[in-house]
This record gives sequence, C-alpha cells and structure tokens, in this order.
Amino acid sequence: MKLIIKTAAYLLLLFLHSCSHQSSPKEGHEVILQVGTYTLMQDEYHYLKEKLKRNHHDSIQLLEEIRDQAYLLAFAKEHRYDTINELHKRLDYALKFYVAQVDGYLWNKKVKPKLQVTDSLLQTAYKKSAFVYQIDLIKFSDKDTSALQKSMFNQSQFNNLKKITPKGQFHQITLTYPFLPYGVFTTQLDQAKINDIIGPFETDEGVYVMMVKNIVPAPLRPYKEMEHKLRQAITIRMTNKYVFESVKHIQAETKPRFYDQAITDLCRHYDLKEKKWSSKVDGMLLMEYTFHGNTKQFKGKDFKEFIQYQPMFFGSLQNTEDVKKMINTHLITLFLYDEAQKLSPENDSEYLLFKGWLRNRFYINYFREHVILPHIQPQQKAIQSNFNMQNDSLKQQFLIKKEKEEYRKQIDRLKTNYKLVVDKMT
Repeated sequence: MKLIIKTAAYLLLLFLHSCSHQSSPKEGHEVILQVGTYTLMQDEYHYLKEKLKRNHHDSIQLLEEIRDQAYLLAFAKEHRYDTINELHKRLDYALKFYVAQVDGYLWNKKVKPKLQVTDSLLQTAYKKSAFVYQIDLIKFSDKDTSALQKSMFNQSQFNNLKKITPKGQFHQITLTYPFLPYGVFTTQLDQAKINDIIGPFETDEGVYVMMVKNIVPAPLRPYKEMEHKLRQAITIRMTNKYVFESVKHIQAETKPRFYDQAITDLCRHYDLKEKKWSSKVDGMLLMEYTFHGNTKQFKGKDFKEFIQYQPMFFGSLQNTEDVKKMINTHLITLFLYDEAQKLSPENDSEYLLFKGWLRNRFYINYFREHVILPHIQPQQKAIQSNFNMQNDSLKQQFLIKKEKEEYRKQIDRLKTNYKLVVDKMT
C-alpha cells in the first residue's frame, strides 16, 4: 500500500486556485439561484462556474449541473448536514491540508511573492549551465548527523573516506547548474572549483559530502531554447529549499519526540484486510511535541482519526518509518495552519469562497454515500453472485451506469420536494 488516496483526495485534486474573479459587495451578494432555502450568491456562482469549466465544454450542461447540485444542497440544508460531526472533520482536515500545501493558501500569501525568478537570475543560470561538474558523492550511514555536519574534510581525507565507503554509498555523478537535487541543500556548488570539497551537508535523504573531480564545457543551446527549462529548475530549487528550511524550523519549534516502539506496535496491529485497527491502539503514545509552549501528546486514536480524514497520505500503514513520516506531516500541517490564522483567512473573500465550495463538495459526496449508493448496493451483490462477471472493467462500467441512473432519479425526486425560487443563471 505505497499510495493511499481516499475519496476526499479526488475532491482536493481540484484545489489549485485558478479562479481569481473579484466582484463588488453589491454584485457578489445578489442571489443568482435559490432552491428551497439554499441560495447561491453571484460571487459563489462565478467561482463555481470556473471550477466546473474544467469538466464541461458545454455551457448548457454546466448550468444543469449547477442546478442539480442546488437541489442536493437544499436537501443537505434541510437535513442539517452542517451539524454532522463527520463532515466537520472532513472539512477541517481538508482545509488544513490545503493551507499547508505548496501552492496552497499560506504559500501563495507569504512565500510565492518572494520566489521571483528574475531575468538577471536566468542570465546567470544560463552562463553557469555551460559547464558540467563531475563529482564523487558519498552518503554517510552514521546517524549522528549533527557531528558529521561540523566535520571538515580535505582532499586527502575525502580520498581515504572513499576507500572505506560501502559500494552502495559512493556514487560518481554529473551535475549542471542549478545542481538539482543537491543544490537545494547547499550553495557551495555555486562557486565550486576543481578539487573543492562540498559539505558535509544535510538533505531530506541523509548527510552527504562530495568532491568536484572535474569541470568540463557543455554544449550550450540558444538562450531562448533554454529559458523555460532554466526557469523551472530554478523555481524547483527555490521552492524545495524553502520547504526544507521550513520543516527544519518547525521541528526546532515543536521539538517532536517519537516513540518508535509504540509506532512499531501500531503498525503490527493494523489489519490490512479489514483496513483498520482495534481499539487496543487508542491509548498508545506515539509522539510528544511542544505547541504554544505546552507539551502535547499524539496517541493511537489521533492517528486513526488522521488516517480516516486526511485527504491524502503516502506510504504503508505497516511500516514504522512511513508512519513516522505521516505523523510528522500531521505536525507540520498543524503548525502551518496555525501560522495561517495570523493572516485572518476568515476575512479573505477568496478563502471563504474556496471553503464554501469545498464544504458543498463534501455535502454532495455525503449524499452520494448515504442516499445514492445504498440503492445500487443490492444490484452490486447481484452482479457478483448471479452474473459472475469476470471482467472487472465491465463490472465497473455497469455500476457507474447504475449510479448515474440512481443520481438522476434522486434529482427528479428532489425537484418535486423543493421549489425553484430564483434562477438568474446565464
């Protein structure tokens, strides 16, 4: 289970903010669509249209989908979906996930404006890319990284170290400016000369030291042909450097202490077939950390909640190191979300539009899970027991068809229950 992506992750793939519509307060607060007691204001309408345009080329179909959603949301409002704890949890985790992401709310507000690739920087990068650096690279296995980073190596010491380094930890590589991925973690390469020792330096994969064996000219294409690629590489370097330094800062602030044996026990208790843990793990203390000057605990029950509601996570739930990374991700997200609150996002119209759109996506998905799917589950069982379809693709196509049919039936039913009060959509 190297990649686990849940239903909410699909909704979050639509996260990237491409809609920048702004409207005056008067214009934005005009009711464009009302079904029952559910209302869609003008600013919400424009925002939703931009989101749906990605899936619809036909404007008539797009408007029909907005109307259909309005009936579902009228049902959600009448049945007080806003009081359902599970939906609150989904929205809370999704917002924290969004805020903490590169290209998310906090990044776009605080970081992105600082990461500017200027023409001067591009020209410098172009000149530096005219050379290939031939490098001997050693990765340390010593876990005492703090001591290693303070170590100094000369050429003789490096060569002696190379002789005793296991084969899998020594590599001969070639790099060009901006020296990715290592240029993210050290700037020493930028001015390096032949026989220079770079490091030791810490990366997200461990501690390395390298020696520049040779620098040779490289074929150089015209600047215009290289500009886009150089811009991308420099942006990646700046972005990853900021992320790495940010993570180090958060670790220094929160001082996490992981309990490896408890995490290993948690992994051992995970039932891969049932995809769940027993209640035995709830009280396991997995991590302690500092937050706002207070010591906090993160237990097994907290991790179970994280897995249930986190939109996306990577790794195996039976692997101790993977689970530690997931817990660390949760801590980073918690810290960054707290930082974002200093920007008063609840006073930001764009953030509020996104939050409202996301909340409605969860309402619609909840309706699907609790109203639509129960009607097609008996048919699913009939397929498995009576038709004995061997082709999974055919089964899936059949169920998708049945779900669309049931969706249509439910919309038609809702249209008889809720009145279309206002419709000014164009």
